Amino acid sequence: GSLMRKSENKEAHDGWSGFLELFFVQFTFQNKTGYGLFLSGEVYNEPPTPRVPMRQTVCPKEVPVTVKFTDEISQFGSISGGKGSSLGKLTKMSLKDKSFIVPKGIIVTTSAFEEFLNSDILNVIKKLENVVYGNTEGDVKIECEVVAKNISNTALPNKISTSIVENLKSVFGDRYKNRKFAVRSSATGEDTDVMSAAGQMDTFLGVQGLQEIFYAVKKCWASQFGHIAIEYKKQNGQVLNSPMAVVIQEMVACEVAGVIFTCDPVNNNPDVITITANYGLGETVVSGSVEPDTIMLERSNNDELKVKSITVGSKHQRIVLKESGGTEVEDLPDDSKTSACINEETSINLGKLAIRVEKFYRSSRDIEWGLLNNKIYLLQSRPVTSGASLTEFELKHEFDCILRSERDYFTVANVGEVMPSATSPLGAEFASKFFMAALSKHAYEKGEVDPFAKSMYYPSALKTFYYQVMMSIPELICRHGHDTLFSKGFSISLFGRLLDEPEINEVAKERMPDSPKATIWSDLKFIKDLFFYDRNAKNVKKIIDNYEFPYLKCNTAQEAFDALMKAATDLEQSGTHHMNCTENSSHWNVIVFSILFQAKGRFDTDVYSDFGSILASSSQIESADVPASVQKVANQIVKDLSPEKFKAMSLEEAEKWLNTSNTTSSKMYCEFIERHGHRCLKEFDVNSPPWGQDQRIFIKLLQTLAGCAKEDSENSDEDYSKLFSELRSPLNVLNRWLLRFAIPNCRRGVRSRETSKSMLIKSVDHYRKGFRHLAKLMVAEGRIPDKDLIYFMTLDEIRDLLNTRYPKIISRANQRRKIFPVLDEYKFPEIIRGFPKPVNEIEESSDTTEYIADLTMQGIPVSQGVVKGYARVAVSLDQAAQLKPGEILIAYSTDIGWSPYFPIISGVVTELGGLISHGAVVSREYGLPCVVGLRGATKQFKTGDYVLLDGKKGVLQRLPKPQDEDKD
Repeated sequence: GSLMRKSENKEAHDGWSGFLELFFVQFTFQNKTGYGLFLSGEVYNEPPTPRVPMRQTVCPKEVPVTVKFTDEISQFGSISGGKGSSLGKLTKMSLKDKSFIVPKGIIVTTSAFEEFLNSDILNVIKKLENVVYGNTEGDVKIECEVVAKNISNTALPNKISTSIVENLKSVFGDRYKNRKFAVRSSATGEDTDVMSAAGQMDTFLGVQGLQEIFYAVKKCWASQFGHIAIEYKKQNGQVLNSPMAVVIQEMVACEVAGVIFTCDPVNNNPDVITITANYGLGETVVSGSVEPDTIMLERSNNDELKVKSITVGSKHQRIVLKESGGTEVEDLPDDSKTSACINEETSINLGKLAIRVEKFYRSSRDIEWGLLNNKIYLLQSRPVTSGASLTEFELKHEFDCILRSERDYFTVANVGEVMPSATSPLGAEFASKFFMAALSKHAYEKGEVDPFAKSMYYPSALKTFYYQVMMSIPELICRHGHDTLFSKGFSISLFGRLLDEPEINEVAKERMPDSPKATIWSDLKFIKDLFFYDRNAKNVKKIIDNYEFPYLKCNTAQEAFDALMKAATDLEQSGTHHMNCTENSSHWNVIVFSILFQAKGRFDTDVYSDFGSILASSSQIESADVPASVQKVANQIVKDLSPEKFKAMSLEEAEKWLNTSNTTSSKMYCEFIERHGHRCLKEFDVNSPPWGQDQRIFIKLLQTLAGCAKEDSENSDEDYSKLFSELRSPLNVLNRWLLRFAIPNCRRGVRSRETSKSMLIKSVDHYRKGFRHLAKLMVAEGRIPDKDLIYFMTLDEIRDLLNTRYPKIISRANQRRKIFPVLDEYKFPEIIRGFPKPVNEIEESSDTTEYIADLTMQGIPVSQGVVKGYARVAVSLDQAAQLKPGEILIAYSTDIGWSPYFPIISGVVTELGGLISHGAVVSREYGLPCVVGLRGATKQFKTGDYVLLDGKKGVLQRLPKPQDEDKD
């Protein structure tokens, strides 16, 4: 072998240094060339003493109703909420790092909120929950207002008000009465790395006086039941009545204030620190109401900083504290718009402080800061929430399987027919595990080790790439030995031809060098199975038809999930039975092929054509009954009702008539649904609605066929002499005699295979009903926002969600669902070498746009993604109410009131805004492409324009409208 070496000295932080060598290895073993990497190194210096872990404070069993920022227990999120716990930690840091100040304050804890809730409030909250979860009828917005009103009108218990006064005196002395405070909501789960809840709960600035403080505390508590906050919780699967704290913090009349991101909030690049700033309080920056200055700092590996760019914002207004309490907006003079409100030195100092804060929290931070009299005040520190989002590339390849080498071969043959296009994550995982269990049992019953079930560490049978299911060819073709008649027949059955790929056979022999060895007993079993493979059909059908659905009897989501997992192998007999039928049907196909091969002398198009003719004469096949039955129903509709009347019916009217009318059509239709109602497109995917569940697709088809369907044809008795005379292969007497024996068995094999497949699909449909029931229970418990979302989670994620309500799972599932239609369009070649690549994948970027637009505008990309669609220009919420699903919103600016529309739009463009504006933050959470800073966009573009929004490059283009679409 040989080595190539690359050496490098490494200097690290905190006294660590060392030497690292990287070797590129090339070697030969058993006449095969291999490659690898080898790392070697040495530590020269290390810190004299190891870091001492941070002392852990134990959460007390009895929690006081108020705590100070300086109290250790204020750092628990379960006590102080997101904002409060972060301020407690930031205050602790400030005791050692004297370069900044955290304004003093106290926290009204979650224990106080629990103490405050009386039976009347709990009753109206319960009613709200029932309406939100769909358990009772009602208007969510009205119920939210009822809860908020009840909370605001309820007096604070003396225990809470007294504790607030005592702690304010303890922190500020008697002067607290004259001080101005910021009273902010601090819910548990708010301001975390997965849920920002940006601007959804109330904040009151410049609050002065005890009664005003008490009222503001209640308004903060009430704000978590605001309509927007409730919808946000629902969308993230959170409990509506979550533990709630309130922060009461001294206000600082900042001269300049803003926000620091210690990484790029769009792509999490840690080499860029972004500072936004404006005069006055930081509320204008946080809300995005004013265009702030933006300073970009470049960060080196050793945390050295330099100014990369300074963009001066318009800064036409600022917010200041009023002497009498509260805040007011002031217009700024024109000269303030010509230069940045902080200089480079201050920017560098802020950046260095932000790095120290980041290291203290051990995560990228979003920090609110202010300047007053040359002193830095840190007002808040929260995690950067964009980390919950995956990039488009990561989403596409999230469930891709590993490749063992560049000589891996995959195929979509067969599996691409039964599982076409993309399969939902839950559907792919369930199908893969179900088939692996059936494969293992099937191989065990045969006394063999199936190549598909050989590996314990990765799925060797069904593999997924781009959410599409494929099979590994080497393991597939060696199941019947190497270069045997049966392996050739299996290849023809699967691919419709012999595989002329020497490398595939070579790889197959490397992975399975030993063909299955035949014994007398295995030969006898083979012969027995050829004739009795379907002997268990009636028993399997009975098990499936009489299945009791234990999971449908469960009343909670956790019980239903546990029952589903316990029942996951209840119906595996349908899988093994289908494999037996498929395998032996394949064997009979091979026997017929071998007879034709012997007659012709080679496998060629004539042999393939003859075999097709033989199977084309088959009858009574389960799958063939579907179009036949549809045709019969359509023909009967013509007899019972004129085609014109049936086609004029709405889908609802037609469905009602077919299910309830006293006609032959109704009887035939119901019989069809009874027999085939479990079938559907993508029927192995538990996400696919079967015909019995969603009859509209089938009824649309019937309306199309009515009056156009052909008359039923009668099956005639088989005439073998006529059949043989039409075959192209020259048959001798022996060939004819053997075919007369083999053909009926071959056709029987086809019928058994299709019948067993129908039973297998019915088993899948039984589990489909279980997952549908589970989804319904999860919606009723507020764990997922809608029933469809469950299919874009894995089984482990569902288990975790039931245990934790972790919102990141909801966010990830929503991202998968958004990209699923794109992946569903991808097509792959039949034979794939190496990593699969769609043949129709086009880079969705403005560089490769087919048409040149009339208008192109450049803005600031704040959330990645590329989308094409129709524009909806809205400069007010009234105009936004006209939004239709899939449209791209173009607005002057957005605030929290626009949030309900984000789930239905496909992209966002605003004239105002920055990295932390409402549109940017929410777009990143929803995975929507978003571009801000497109001045004049609401005037240049019109509703109905067909546009390209490139969230990677910050481009908005007007495109020619698709010729096949008509947009009003």
